[in-house]
Order: sequence, then structure tokens, then C-alpha cells
Amino acid sequence: MKSKFEVVTRPAPSRLKLSATAGDAGLTLVAFLIARGGISAADASAAIVRGGAFLRGKREKDPQAPVQKGDRVEVQLRAPGPPSPLGRERILHLDEQVVAIDKPAGVSAQEDRAGGDALPELCTALLGAPAYLVHRLDRGTTGVTLLARTRSAHAFLLEEFRERRVRKEYRALVLQAPREGVVDLALGPDPRGQGLRRVDPLGDPSRTRFAVLEKLRRGALVACFPETGRTHQIRVHLRELGAPLLGDTRYGGAAQVSREDGARLQVSRPLLHALSVELRHPSGGKLGVRAPEPADFAEATQWLRS
Repeated sequence: MKSKFEVVTRPAPSRLKLSATAGDAGLTLVAFLIARGGISAADASAAIVRGGAFLRGKREKDPQAPVQKGDRVEVQLRAPGPPSPLGRERILHLDEQVVAIDKPAGVSAQEDRAGGDALPELCTALLGAPAYLVHRLDRGTTGVTLLARTRSAHAFLLEEFRERRVRKEYRALVLQAPREGVVDLALGPDPRGQGLRRVDPLGDPSRTRFAVLEKLRRGALVACFPETGRTHQIRVHLRELGAPLLGDTRYGGAAQVSREDGARLQVSRPLLHALSVELRHPSGGKLGVRAPEPADFAEATQWLRS
């Protein structure tokens, strides 16, 4: 016997167009979207932080922006995609002001031509509250990345990085052990390729200290201490030392290594890992965060030892 009732499932909307009433006045933008748009806190926050929300005809990225009677609000939502590469196991530190994420390879710090969700949006969806990017790692680089959870914490942490009060340590795998010490070479755009950097005496001052931790049977494991935070800084400085990152084909690194027995190591990304970050916390005191080496980095290290 057929039921007289039929359940109809409608797909989630891709765009919301709403108008605020007198009863909505005083709500924050994120609260308004949750209440009137019928979407989750995570989806609302992610859409705003991504830049998909428009309040009174202007793009609004602040989830706490107030909504007034008569305001027109439009939000572009994204259709459900593949599972997020960012799970709670990636959280290295979490408090009311700061979150530290162990960024996996393949995730961009900001939206780029390769597409896909960027780290702030993924983190916002994971926490159900806004997360603001403080510093960037390249798409292929793994490890510690800090995001702020409030506007005031964001401003504080940006100033810490701007004033070079942050201690950062990276691990790198190379096929040629570099000269130890400090590389002090300014960097600027390289016209030979989109997004590439090169040494340029008129460019931005860039300084990195290098130490060889272990000479492997093939290559070396290197500790890198960037004192400035320029785009591709470690990658270019290692190339200038004649020791490009393994897997960094854009800067002369090898994508594979062969052994005498015919075995080959294939590398799909530059093997650079942001191991640790130390800096002042917005609430006072010190914050130190450390990320374990990812599996592909550890496996490559062992292969180069053997």
C-alpha cells in the first residue's frame, strides 16, 4: 500500500538572497545567515571569510558585521565537494584566539589558479567559526601554519611576523649538502615564469640560516631558519647554494632519484616541511608549536639513507 505522504528532498541552494526585517536589526551577519538562511554556522562563516557574502551591495568578509532593517544580503554558497583534507587531527594548537594547523601538501594558503578550498576556508568550516590567515606556506609545503580566531589576535600576530619576532624552523631534503651559515640575498620577481622568484639586488631583503643535520648516503637533511618571510625564500636560497630542494622542479630540483640496484624514488612535491614556530601569544607569554614530519618526507629520508 502506498503512503499518502511523500518526502521531497531539495538540493541545498547555491545562492541566498535575503532582506533584513526589523526583527533582524542588530544581528551579526553570520547570525543572520544562520537564522534566516537556514544554513549551518560552518557554512555561513566559510562563505563570509571566503568573500562570498555581500551586505548592502558591498563584499563583506567580517562575520560580526551588523545587519540593519532593510539590508539586502546575498551569499554565494559552494556546492558540496570532495571530503575536506583538513580533519581535527590536523589541529596542533587551539585556544580562543589562535589555531595552529599542520597543513598538508596540496592545500593552498590562499585561493589560487589551481582551485580548491584554501586553508582559511577549510579551517573555518572545521571549527565552525572564522579563521584568519597570518602567514603563508606554499601549496606543496607541509607543516605549522598559524591562523587567528579574532580580529584583534589577527592584527597582533601579523605585527609579530612583520617585525620579525617569530622563530621559524624548517626541514629540507636535498641531493647536495649546502654550505652551512647565512644566505643574505635579496629576492624579486623572475620574469621567466609566473610566480617565480630570483636573486635581485634591488629586491626585498631576504635572509636564511642553514645547518646540515645529517649527511645521507644520497644528499642531506637540512635545517632552515628563515629570518625574513619572502615568497619562495628557502627554495631560491637553496638553489643559490647549489642544493635545490628534492622535488622542486621549478627551481632545479630532481623529481626522482635512482639507486645502483635500479630502485627509484619518485617525488611529487618540494620536500620542505615547516617544523616549528615560536612567538608571543596575543594574551601574553610564549606559544611554541611543532608539526611531525609527514609520511612522504620521512619515507624519502629513509630511502636516501639506505
